[in-house]
Amino acid sequence: MWSLFYRNTKLLILTICLIVVWGISSWQLIPRMEDPQLSQWYGFVLTPYPGASAQRVESLVTDKIEQELLEIDSIKTISSTSSIGSSFVTIELKNTVQDFEQVWSQVRDRLSDVTPQLPQGALAPEYQEVNQTAYTFIVGLTWNLDSPTNYAILRRSAEQLKDKFRLIAGTQEVELFSEPLEEIIVEINPAHLAALNLTPQELSQQIRLSDAKVPTGELHSTDNDLLLEVASELDSLERIRQIPIRLNNPGQFSRLGDIAEVTKGIRQPPPELAIINGKPGVALAVRIEPEQRIDRWTATAHQILQQFRQSSPVGIGLEIILDQNRYVTKRLNGLFKNLLLGALFVFATTWLMMGGKSALVVGSALPLSILMVLGGMQILGISLHQVSVTGLIIALGMLIDNAIVVVDEVQYSLQKGIQPQAAISRGVSYLAIPLLASNLTSILTFIPIVLLPGDVGEFVRTVAISLILALISSLFL
Repeated sequence: MWSLFYRNTKLLILTICLIVVWGISSWQLIPRMEDPQLSQWYGFVLTPYPGASAQRVESLVTDKIEQELLEIDSIKTISSTSSIGSSFVTIELKNTVQDFEQVWSQVRDRLSDVTPQLPQGALAPEYQEVNQTAYTFIVGLTWNLDSPTNYAILRRSAEQLKDKFRLIAGTQEVELFSEPLEEIIVEINPAHLAALNLTPQELSQQIRLSDAKVPTGELHSTDNDLLLEVASELDSLERIRQIPIRLNNPGQFSRLGDIAEVTKGIRQPPPELAIINGKPGVALAVRIEPEQRIDRWTATAHQILQQFRQSSPVGIGLEIILDQNRYVTKRLNGLFKNLLLGALFVFATTWLMMGGKSALVVGSALPLSILMVLGGMQILGISLHQVSVTGLIIALGMLIDNAIVVVDEVQYSLQKGIQPQAAISRGVSYLAIPLLASNLTSILTFIPIVLLPGDVGEFVRTVAISLILALISSLFL
């Protein structure tokens, strides 16, 4: 049994070929990213309360939301900030949580229950996820002309690029930052409005009720109640200008366009600004799905950017702010560099100390073990990122220990005149239990890291898993 591969050369060659094919195919399939994918351990609740002081927000909104959320056992900590006009509550889950969707569903249900208890004027609490995954790609569109920044053109260009990124296979989310917001402005002379016997509040109310998304009234009957709505939406400036305005003089109406100037423009001042290399612009950030290979996605993204540069309006610049693939490629290149140098040093050292044949056997154990680790990572669904790659780099020094011990024992038996087959059987059987115990001790050393709970455990766990896979692969070889 211990000399099975020595007695059957075809089986040995087939096994090595399977390991090589398995490792290389896994290398092609394993997702790549900068950091591990983390579960949703955090969330926050934002509740606007326009016009209220921080003290009123704290007592009338924040306290009620906190008391409602404290009834959920899976929540670890709740922290809050009450400021003028808004309440901000941060939620952290316990390390023992397994079903995250169920817990956050309970949070949303509790927020629905507490909404009727909030004071009049406070808006409904809005739950939002905290995405801990880093952005994959961030680009900025800048205004390069000397003329005043045309945010309308910047916004349209950013929306076009956003649509192109969404079409790339594997795109999970595309967000715009410092996106200029468009608004429709209704300007009217106060004196003219007073002559029509209208107040600004009355005019605003009539415009609001002309929107198809807002009910204009109710029809009550003995059977049921019906909501009344207008027939068309406010989808253009001309449609807004045609809104009928009822004057306070009995029976008199006028169109909004006859008594006011209706225009469309960028909200001033803008709620947020982006300055990219000293120029005003808009930032666009992209996340890809966890199971994607970042290098392939980034290659497609660069093609999209090249096409966009050729078709973008004059004066619109394009800057790459973040390309996560550069960091991922750098770390993987570091792994290959360490692997190559390690294999060369191992081969040279064992060749000087143990001879050419022993050096060949020991030196081949390093790349073959790495290939087996890659295959195991692909089966376990572990991505290549800075944490798992760190585990592989640490394991490089441990992968050749078993091979050196076994080769030295077999070589010692051969020098005593024992036949090769008997020497292999004797050496492997003699070292099987000690090597198994040694590797098992090392594996048990890293088990606490694998079992570490919470978001910290999720982040560092793959270091230990990579090391354990490396030890098992080395022992098998």
